[in-house]
Formats: sequence, structure tokens, C-alpha cells
Amino acid sequence: MAGQEQQGGGSGYSVPTGLPHALKELRSRLGSANDLVKELYDGAHPAEYEPVADSLYSAYRTASELAPARNVTGCKEHPDGAVDPTAPDGWGRCLICNHRRRLTERGAPTPAEETPRLPDGSAQRTVLATLTAQFALVNERSFNLGTASRPEEFGALAEALHRAFVLARELSRPRNSSGCAQHPGAPVDPDAPPGEECIFCAGRRRQAQRAAGTPQMLPRVARGERRMPLRRRFERPPGL
Repeated sequence: MAGQEQQGGGSGYSVPTGLPHALKELRSRLGSANDLVKELYDGAHPAEYEPVADSLYSAYRTASELAPARNVTGCKEHPDGAVDPTAPDGWGRCLICNHRRRLTERGAPTPAEETPRLPDGSAQRTVLATLTAQFALVNERSFNLGTASRPEEFGALAEALHRAFVLARELSRPRNSSGCAQHPGAPVDPDAPPGEECIFCAGRRRQAQRAAGTPQMLPRVARGERRMPLRRRFERPPGL
């Protein structure tokens, strides 16, 4: 690598200002992400994927600064914004602009909320295996990078890092074990029938099915507040 750089320098090549520091920072962040990915295992809690996603995103931002300018979303206002994974036909890829459009236009198609974002079981292990394979591609594309590397090589690394970041972020979301679209991270009610395991929705159904006059627990009153106004036994004389 050093010989290539010296050969490039002899042919009139000059290292861009700040490239050695950025390359050193990129390798440091890739090393941190590599250590975090190696510690993952099947059945890991979503919170264990959060530092992995943050580390991958930091490495992606560093690699994207060394890559040629590109528009991820195709949007002039948000070129580096989030991509809408459920964009309808004929719409752009910018998630922010599509969200605004859904709010302003009547009858605009909305994302499908009935399907869980990330199921448990074998599908979770498949996504983890995909993340591991994607990070192996990241290591392969970053192995030979140096000060004489072309910007397109950093661009390829940035794309691989962004894909790995998306996978890690999906794994960091709450598991939808209850199958409820409204409460994807809700606990499971063991007494509920199949398909209705969400403990919040099950509690609402039980409350709605109670007979009239059934005693109910009142919500807890904060300290210093009164549930009912005090009633005086005698009326206070006027002027007091």
C-alpha cells in the first residue's frame, strides 16, 4: 500500500487535504463496529443492536464524505434524507416529502401497518445472518482502501455500510411478538386467544365486556390532587 502511494506521488499525485485523518477515523469506526457485530447472537435483545446501528451509521457518514456526491432520495430538499420503503407508484423516494403528501392529499395510500416490521423466530435469525454477511462485504471493500484509492471505491463502501446500518436498525426495533399493529412492542397476554395476544387490546376488550355495575379500579390519583371536590356540611355565611 505504501509502495502504491509512493508510486502515485512520483507520478504527480498529491494526497487531498484531510484524507489521512478521515481514513484513520473511518478505520477506527469500522473496527468498533466489527467488535460489536461479533458479539451479536441469535435471540439478542433489540437494545443490543442499537450501538451497532449507531456505529455503522457513523462509519457510513465518514465514508460518504470521502465518496462522490450522490442523491440518495432523489429529492432536492432532502438529498440525504430517509428513503420511503413503501412509496406508492409514481411518488418519489423521500420519506419526509411523502409523509407531507400523505397528510395533505385525501385518499393518498398509506403504508401497510398490518404486517409486523420484524417477526421473531427464524426470520430474525435470517436477518442477523444477512447483517453478518453484509458486514463481511464491508470488510472486503475496506481492506485495500488507502490514500491513493479512488472516490468511487469509498462510494461502494458507503453503500455497503448504509445497507448494514439499515439491517441493524431494523433489528433494533421492538419485536412484534403480540402481532398487534397498534402496539408492536406490547407484552403478550397468555390467556388471550391466538391472534389477540396484545395485552393492551385484551384489557380494553375485557373492560368493554363487563356488565353494568361491575366494580372497577379507578386510576391512581397523583399526590396532592383530590378525586372529588370536598362537600361542606354547613354553608359558609356570606362575607366569610
